[in-house]
Amino acid sequence: MTRSRWLALAAVCALSVGSHFSAYLLGPLKSRLHREMGTSNSQFSLLVASFNLNSTWTPLVAGIFVARFGTALSSVATTGCVLVGQLILLLGVTIEHLNIMTLGLFVFGLGMTPLAVVQETLLSHLSPSHNLGISLALGLVSGKSSSFISSLVSLPLAKKFGDWMPFTLAVILCSVSFLGNALRLLFGWGSEAGEAAVKAERRVSWGGVGSLGDVFWVYILLNVLAGAIWQPFLHLSANLVQHRYNLTESIASFQASILLAGAIVLYPLVGILTDRLGTSTPRVTFHCIHLSSLFTLLGYTYLLLPPSLTGSPWFGMILFAMGHGMATLLMVIVVPRLLPPALVPLGLGLHKSLEMASSSLSQTLSGLWLDHARGADEEEAEYQAGSSLLRVYWTINILQFICALFLWRLERRKRREGGVEMAEEYEQLPSSDPVEEGSEGEEQEGRVNKVPLIRVDGPSSALVHSEGERRRAKWGFGASLGFIGVVWLVFMTTAWSRL
Repeated sequence: MTRSRWLALAAVCALSVGSHFSAYLLGPLKSRLHREMGTSNSQFSLLVASFNLNSTWTPLVAGIFVARFGTALSSVATTGCVLVGQLILLLGVTIEHLNIMTLGLFVFGLGMTPLAVVQETLLSHLSPSHNLGISLALGLVSGKSSSFISSLVSLPLAKKFGDWMPFTLAVILCSVSFLGNALRLLFGWGSEAGEAAVKAERRVSWGGVGSLGDVFWVYILLNVLAGAIWQPFLHLSANLVQHRYNLTESIASFQASILLAGAIVLYPLVGILTDRLGTSTPRVTFHCIHLSSLFTLLGYTYLLLPPSLTGSPWFGMILFAMGHGMATLLMVIVVPRLLPPALVPLGLGLHKSLEMASSSLSQTLSGLWLDHARGADEEEAEYQAGSSLLRVYWTINILQFICALFLWRLERRKRREGGVEMAEEYEQLPSSDPVEEGSEGEEQEGRVNKVPLIRVDGPSSALVHSEGERRRAKWGFGASLGFIGVVWLVFMTTAWSRL
């Protein structure tokens, strides 16, 4: 590791500091924005959903964008987009204009997910192989630490200096990310690693959709259920516990900040555990997913208990932080355990798009529900609405846990039935090469009479093993695109009527 590479790694780790700080700025300010600017629950949820909305499609094209234009131009474009979005948001906060704030968050969201792809691509290229895990962990933890700090300081800054102050700090941090990247390019830090030749690891090959079997689409369903109960709760938690436990804004904001602290500690531990014990099969990874789902379920269960019995939300917040802190990384780790390397980019793109689509839909509907449940006694109505929303999240968490168990059993059955061994040797992946006919093809057909074609290296338990699975894969992809379309329709309709 040369000095130039160390400087490059520091600049790359700082790429996401501004975006992560900005992404979790609004949650602790919900009650204050309601009081100072008169925002309703649905309007606040639209603000949050507006930057998540673009993450429903950008993961699918980010890899292509980085591969086509390279990391230099992509890093400038993504950090610039994040910075411009935050400047527009600051303007909207300053003049108290919700539409301008929504526009700023929408522009911010355009750069947020592609920036993560750029960062991961650069980290994997700049790091020597024996330091790759540490470098990736530093990049992820730097962003999560920024999110945690954001949740701690946003409300105190707003109370002391005004609503504009936390957003000004976000602009400063986004500027630091942009300028740090500019310095990296200007002085050529890390150029000895051949940065000009960097290509994205997440390039999407659409031809592989027909090769994704039932195991993968159950995994996608798991992501949809998870997206509905993770980010929406993170953004609404401070307001929910404030009304449920009759806390002040400051105390509620501080206690909700623990939700973002879990990943800082658990990311490295989960990575080490799954690397050492779960490389041959995804069994350990699945058990960790079950544990994470159980932790979030116990967290929701605790928060639903009568406040007179529990007294404080602390324990529930800690349980949720432990579950969510390991789950987001596990959802990424499991993909290379199920799919061969050629299809991992497509799997990751679909995973992130569907999770964020579910998060945006849940966020929008949660705001509408909290507004709908209001009555004459606003404080009591907020309490009842928050309780009913927590019950909805609890129910979805139950379904998520059941789905995780079913996914584990289905994947294990695929391997035990011998489908994986056959698929590793004969399953088809996207290829323009024709299938060779003759004795070898006849021998293949004699051994596997389903889809005997091209050799696959790597895990394949999530690939199709029959024509029926292939048809269901096409239906699954079509349903995914339809779901994303519904999310956009709901958001646009709600924004038109509420903003």
